[in-house]
Amino acid sequence: MLNSEDHELLRYYLSLSNRSATAAQVRLALEYKSVGAVNLHVVRLAKKLAAFFEYSPAILSNGLLQWWPCLFDGEATAQGFMWTLREDIHNWYRDAYAIDMFHRDVYLAQFDAVERAKRLLSTSTTPKKKLVEIWVFERNPDVVAEVLCQAGGHCQCCGKTAPFLRKSDGSPYLEVHHRVPLAIGGEDSVANAIALCPNCHREAHYGTLSLLG
Repeated sequence: MLNSEDHELLRYYLSLSNRSATAAQVRLALEYKSVGAVNLHVVRLAKKLAAFFEYSPAILSNGLLQWWPCLFDGEATAQGFMWTLREDIHNWYRDAYAIDMFHRDVYLAQFDAVERAKRLLSTSTTPKKKLVEIWVFERNPDVVAEVLCQAGGHCQCCGKTAPFLRKSDGSPYLEVHHRVPLAIGGEDSVANAIALCPNCHREAHYGTLSLLG
């Protein structure tokens, strides 16, 4: 559903502490040709998400459809019209594409070598520890087993043989991935699962590989 340009825009907004930026700020940050190009992309992406989530556009008094509210909340500010990524879109994208605060910080750190160097010199090399409590889905082992059996030791995306055998039992190492993530309501079923090699699995989560359909 999402292309590389869509991912770049969404990840930019996730990188902002308040999830807010004007079209002009987006143009500068992501090097769009013009503010108009930003606006056109926002409309395209908003239409995709509206279809996916069954959202409806706003209808103006002249009958025209306004699509950006399917993606953003908005308000006029001294800096210009400010778009704020909707909280439901933010949470969906973060969960579906495994975006977390650590990866956000890594993304931001790449753009300021001077400050990054200062932090590397001043920060302790002993990592802190914290207790984290999370909810996890109890997956059906029969679904995983059936998908692995159907795959027969080959990635069901690229077709390559599993890269190695498991040390524990000598079986081909593949990872079972849900096409529609469980976090957004996907089924824990054979029809919604696919066996992937580690490379394809990482691309499905962090790249632009789409396995829907």
